Amino acid sequence: MINISRNKSITIEAPASIANLGPGFDILAMAIDGFKDKVQITIKPGSNKISIKVENSDIPENEDNVAYGVIKEAIRRYELHGLDFYVRIIKGVPVAYGLGSSGATAAATAYGLTLLTGLDLRPQDMVKLAGAGEAIVAGTPHYDNVSASLFGGIVLIDPITLKPYRINPIVEFWIAIIIPRIPRENKKTQLMRSIIPREIELHTHIKQSANIAKIIYALQFGDLKTLGEAISLDYIVEPHRAKLIPEYWELKKIALENGALGFNIAGAGPATFSIYKDKYSAQRIGMKLLRYLSDIGIKASLFITKISNTGAKIVGENPW
Repeated sequence: MINISRNKSITIEAPASIANLGPGFDILAMAIDGFKDKVQITIKPGSNKISIKVENSDIPENEDNVAYGVIKEAIRRYELHGLDFYVRIIKGVPVAYGLGSSGATAAATAYGLTLLTGLDLRPQDMVKLAGAGEAIVAGTPHYDNVSASLFGGIVLIDPITLKPYRINPIVEFWIAIIIPRIPRENKKTQLMRSIIPREIELHTHIKQSANIAKIIYALQFGDLKTLGEAISLDYIVEPHRAKLIPEYWELKKIALENGALGFNIAGAGPATFSIYKDKYSAQRIGMKLLRYLSDIGIKASLFITKISNTGAKIVGENPW
């Protein structure tokens, strides 16, 4: 049981992320620069009141927010009794487009709580805590986005132990993200997980496993050509989720034919991402994709970024 005799406050920033990277459903994710959530957590002596407020977004507050799920799990698991929790979330990650918005909030909340309460958690324990928040929006916990937002870089997550393995690519690459401005589905992550098949054939499993292995190989040896090829091939999730993304296969065709190294769905979508050796190529081909969508009446945004090597971090605190 944690004994807090006076108010404490901390503000944590956590980056957006792209999960799966093609074939790595629920086990691979990368943190990206640019979009970030800030979460300010204040704890006071009290009776386990939890208040969640959100700025810059219309997402739910209080018990329907991922931060609430993280705090409830922390209270249960680590006996954080006799405290009140006040959370202010400043959303910087676009919501419901596949860029790990809920994961960034959950990661920042989990990291902030561990610092405020003095919990000495192993990385996998922090992942588990943050994943409990994801269950609020996805129906069940998942750990890929939160791992990338917690630790930065590209992360491989063990689905059994939840131990995160950070992979540091030896070469840089650029990422072009296309965000189509289409109506957001209610509980979009839960919907996009529900359409994935629960059983697959052995041959499909073998092909998928080979592509995941190729991603790890390519990152370790700086083989961007192989990385792009492996990212582009997903035999299990992509065929089903692509049906709900306007013009997905045409976008992929245009990107790859014009020089993109790899192309796939960003997390649960509907955003897509493609990778490039240089920033100029990312901008040139990204603009080509935007023009195609504009010509058929679909509004979209282009965002050029790189991997964020920084995960959750303190950006403000009161002294204690």
